[in-house]
Amino acid sequence: MAAAALDQLRSIFLDDTPDKVVINESGDKYQDAVTYPWSQTCWTPAAAYVYLSTAEELTKALAIVQETGTKFAVRTTGHNPNVGFSSVGEAGVVLDIRELRSKELLSDQQGIARFGSGNTWGEVYAWLEERGLSAIGGRDSQVGLGGFLLGGGLGALPNLYGLGADGVKNFEILLADGKLINANSNENSDLFRALKGGGSNFGIVTRFDLETHPLINVQYTINLYNPEDHVAINQATFEVQQTMEKDPKIGLFTNFNNGFVAVGLLYGDHPDESEARETFRPFHDLKSLVTTVLPSTNGTLLSLAQAMGHAQTPLKRSICTVTTRNSPELYEEVYKTWVEVRKTLATDTVLHYTIQPVGTAAVQAGKDRGENIMGHESVPQCWWVFTCEWPKDGDDVAAQSAVNTMSEKVQNLAKERGLLLEFKCMSFATASQKVLGSYGAENVKRMQEVAAKYDPEGVFQKQNGGFLLRENV
Repeated sequence: MAAAALDQLRSIFLDDTPDKVVINESGDKYQDAVTYPWSQTCWTPAAAYVYLSTAEELTKALAIVQETGTKFAVRTTGHNPNVGFSSVGEAGVVLDIRELRSKELLSDQQGIARFGSGNTWGEVYAWLEERGLSAIGGRDSQVGLGGFLLGGGLGALPNLYGLGADGVKNFEILLADGKLINANSNENSDLFRALKGGGSNFGIVTRFDLETHPLINVQYTINLYNPEDHVAINQATFEVQQTMEKDPKIGLFTNFNNGFVAVGLLYGDHPDESEARETFRPFHDLKSLVTTVLPSTNGTLLSLAQAMGHAQTPLKRSICTVTTRNSPELYEEVYKTWVEVRKTLATDTVLHYTIQPVGTAAVQAGKDRGENIMGHESVPQCWWVFTCEWPKDGDDVAAQSAVNTMSEKVQNLAKERGLLLEFKCMSFATASQKVLGSYGAENVKRMQEVAAKYDPEGVFQKQNGGFLLRENV
């Protein structure tokens, strides 16, 4: 099947642009295509990588994939570390849409900017900043729009304007039947809601029309603390989370890593030194500060995303997530669990975790912008992410087991204390987690009805991977 698809793809695309279809015989270009994803776990050689620069080209390629019954995966930046989500084996084809990089500020609709789905957040922020504008997106400049927005999208300051998905005003999406349609609050509104957190179940989004805001200034600092002070660090995290409920400009993350705890203190403005110090007083009062890796900086979402960007390193990665209510006692139990699980791993394997606060203002902001499909509860909460990184092939089982153990134990700890929330964030989940099912039975039914309406043949349930309705509810 892949051979038949490859013959047709090459006959259509290779005459005009030889690099459109990259196969094993393509040498370095093929190796670059295989090793492009962020996580080495996704370096799975495909029969071909097809680089598509227009919606018309994508339509032709998707039709060939369907006609030949070939396995396929859709890829932009390949930032999701789950095997098969943006990669496929030698029996399949990767449709790479990174070249869909259009940018346009609409003159007839105030505050709306259009971006092709191949853009990264670094590119979007830079383009908007030149025009004195911002949009709500990722915290890392290298992350692409597609996976982030379709998975919900937790940004640096979620309490200000909600999640990334909440800021989408329109999706241009290619359906399985080859139609290119718009989904917004007026057209195909059922699909519009389902796309705000529903992943790749309904089609291939080719363009996002985003709500923009006057340039958002951000003050940010990243401090490293001694993990032996974990009780006080967890307490400080909880106290700032409480303050967040009164001040939606506050952003925060607390990352427990090997030998240090990295804390990001973020604020959606440029406060003076005394105001900033009072806002984050619980952390400034700690006696365990080791160093400041990123001194207090008055920047923007662009400069923050650039500061938090990371070099591509050849590591294998696995992640998982849990959502809980806030509790310093729970944070301590999670810390103790992490210490024990780390003992099961090789010395060159790193297991770390991050407390990511989301306030009630973030949930309300989503409702104010037309309700997404994710079913968030209006309570202060943490979107935990547990990450394992390792270099050796032989450590795959142990690393994935560590991630699964953290997920299971933290869920049990939270459940015992009445602190567990069902929601799981798609962007931070491992493949086996029932993300779509965590949105609630009513929302699952809505997504199933939308999929049946817009993809009656279930084409997008046959793609190689993803949090798909066929298995994830």
